[in-house]
Amino acid sequence: MKTLTTLLLLSLATATPALADRAGGGGGSGRGGSDHDRARSAVEREEILPLSKILGGVRNRFGGRVIKLDLESDDGHYIYELKLITPEGRIIELEVDAATGLPIGSPEDSERDGDK
Repeated sequence: MKTLTTLLLLSLATATPALADRAGGGGGSGRGGSDHDRARSAVEREEILPLSKILGGVRNRFGGRVIKLDLESDDGHYIYELKLITPEGRIIELEVDAATGLPIGSPEDSERDGDK
């Protein structure tokens, strides 16, 4: 029984990276990968600012706390989509140019109860 358990664990350990790559979750150079992997790679290529600078600027300008963060790419142009909660309890949705750290458009207040 111990041998069977060991074999199952070994087969899972070797299959998991291949399955992750196929599902787009691997850290390879393909188009897949997590936001974290894509962001780290773009920062290394100096296409975007480090997240710490983006968040520092957002906190200084809007206050509050980030409760959701996504990195989107449109033809190589990266945009951070953030959702903040202010000290007053307002929820703000904001898009930030990842290369410059500047907000895009105006922040939008979200309805708390109707929000996703």
